[in-house]
Amino acid sequence: MIEHKIVILGSMGAGKSTLVRTVASGHIVDTDVDNTDAASAKLATTVAMDYADMALPNGDRIRLFGTPGQARFSFIWPILLEGAAGAVVLLDASCEGPEAELDRYLDVLAEHAPTVPVAIGMTKLDLADAAVAQRLATQVAGRGQAVPLVPVDARVAGDILMLMDILMTQIETADLVDTHG
Repeated sequence: MIEHKIVILGSMGAGKSTLVRTVASGHIVDTDVDNTDAASAKLATTVAMDYADMALPNGDRIRLFGTPGQARFSFIWPILLEGAAGAVVLLDASCEGPEAELDRYLDVLAEHAPTVPVAIGMTKLDLADAAVAQRLATQVAGRGQAVPLVPVDARVAGDILMLMDILMTQIETADLVDTHG
């Protein structure tokens, strides 16, 4: 059995905690507290991490670690990224300036986990400008990165499983390249 540590990054309200809860097949650990951030209407927010695991059909396990989204908790992101097999960036496509959010998280990954495979899940596309997905794809390509962008609803298990499948393909491909040069 192989265990894969996957770190979920994204801004407050992007759906990280929801993603973790949606696909958890074991116990869930969350550190949600009452939200005191006046910039958000959310009732609760994560202050340390969310954790859950999910079983894969072959017996392997995915260990999911959801990070807090507020910048004041960014000190924990590098700690959680240590030893990660992969990362997901969840982007709220309806937020103001999703391009800046994308750069922020890709920069964190470039600094603290430069070889970790990444997939980007775009949430709330139904509430976003119709051209946002294309702008984000152009932005990723402009950075010279081959990172898949996937539309997801963090409340829908099938969407999250598809995102995890894409990320696992990225991880397996990276492992093959490392093994065979």
